[in-house]
Amino acid sequence: MKANKFISAALALGMALTFTGCGSSDSSSSTASSDTASSGAASFTTAELAGKISIDGVKLKTPMTFADFGEGFTLDSYVQSGDDGSVIDIFNKDGIVCTLGYNCDKEEVNENRNIDYILFTPNDFNRGVVSIDGFTANDDVKLLEEKLGEPETDGIYFYETTDGGKLEVIEAAGKVISINFFYEKPDKQ
Repeated sequence: MKANKFISAALALGMALTFTGCGSSDSSSSTASSDTASSGAASFTTAELAGKISIDGVKLKTPMTFADFGEGFTLDSYVQSGDDGSVIDIFNKDGIVCTLGYNCDKEEVNENRNIDYILFTPNDFNRGVVSIDGFTANDDVKLLEEKLGEPETDGIYFYETTDGGKLEVIEAAGKVISINFFYEKPDKQ
């Protein structure tokens, strides 16, 4: 389990270091025009997309804090920090579930702070823990298209919301290797 935790933390930190900016998310950053829905872009808001995602049975919402996960989850005692933010792992009874990301210094991370992004790297014991409208990392990515519509792709299946959120699903060799949900799109890809 310690190796899985280290690998997950390293991947999460690597992704966190690619983002810029520090501060809280503003879910009212922009509104897309109606013709983006016809070009393959998502036609839902960040709150609507969050409502389709659950982690070990807990539906996401906006805004959301670790405390909103409720009983059955624990927050790691170690916060990792980079130039652009901080990440911390959460666990359930089986082990690591996912990584929570915050656009702030590690000293500001606590169970009541709004989560800015969630990083999920599936492994043997938790492949089904994240569900997107019934789609999990156990399924073919084509099922995700059936659930959410045709994604935009650039080596990554991604869905941008009309108000600044983003869902990324990364697949390699027929397996989902990462599911990432951003309450606000990162400035860098």
